Amino acid sequence: MSATYLLAAVSEPNPASTTLPLRATSPPSTPGGEQGHADAIWSTKWATKAGGGEVVVTASADHTLKLWDPQAPAAPTRTLQSQKALGVVAVDVDKAETGASFLVSSTLDSVITRWSIDGAHETRKTFGPAASWDISLHPRTETMSTAGADGKVMVLSSAVDTFGDELASLEAKGTFITAVEYSKGGNLLAVASEAGYVTLFDAESGALISSFPAHSAPIRSISFTSNLLITGSDDKRINVFDLRALTSSAASSSGGRRGQVASLGGHEGWVVSVAARNERLLASGSSDGTIKLFDLSAPSLALSTLRDHTGDVWSLAWAPEPTTGAAAVEGLGGAAAGLGGGRMVSAGEDGRVRWWTGGG
Repeated sequence: MSATYLLAAVSEPNPASTTLPLRATSPPSTPGGEQGHADAIWSTKWATKAGGGEVVVTASADHTLKLWDPQAPAAPTRTLQSQKALGVVAVDVDKAETGASFLVSSTLDSVITRWSIDGAHETRKTFGPAASWDISLHPRTETMSTAGADGKVMVLSSAVDTFGDELASLEAKGTFITAVEYSKGGNLLAVASEAGYVTLFDAESGALISSFPAHSAPIRSISFTSNLLITGSDDKRINVFDLRALTSSAASSSGGRRGQVASLGGHEGWVVSVAARNERLLASGSSDGTIKLFDLSAPSLALSTLRDHTGDVWSLAWAPEPTTGAAAVEGLGGAAAGLGGGRMVSAGEDGRVRWWTGGG
């Protein structure tokens, strides 16, 4: 079985950049003059908008976010910048079943901002130094979690009127939190650290479920499927864990790698991004400049390697899976049983956004 993904388009960076390589020609721009990022892109999300249509959001070291239309990716449709905020390290998009109506971003100086899905500034909250390195919105409630220094995880309100109000404070294993992520159903919160540990919480009660050493080096990224927890690390490995084992009554708060079902290799650099499209297909991005695709049902060797990037691949995002039609066909063996037919966006150190489409 293979997963063939082809480069469909490349969105070029801003030619006025003083940090990225010079371009011989200027990239396309929108009628409003919008152009690509002027520095490395650190975070990317893809969402279906409430009311219809899709949006891709990219966050960059150039202190801005940009909104993109996947159907016309030559240039962004809008640029967002929070006043006095530094490089944008993380972004997440509303996961409501009816479609996204807002997004949140976090910066190097821990300014968390809420924007409408069309880019209007709604509200923001400033926290202490290094308090917010990653951010994740709960899929069902008006809450979000963020973390950074000192292993402190803050559970905050994401509602407009109470935005940023602290609802709970959790302690995770490690001195600096590198990734936070809610599970698909919102019942779990996974937190990863520079120590290579994953701490798993009950998202409703805040109770500790499990804390375990998932890697021998810092963990850069977390992804969930319905049944799996997936981590990518500076040790050049991707580790896959069975959620049933992690959440069983026998799970220990200080145990080993309970429930690990696979350890994937092949990258020659740090694994800085992991993104599961569905229960079958996983994409990983690395500081070696490659993207690898794995079949989670038989995760021994990569199905394919995408080599178009010229620098670190800091972020990956899949187009949201349809809930009817194509998804049902894939489940019956169509489109390589969930491996083909998808759309993915990738971005990284060179400031370019790359758009990928999969074969059947």
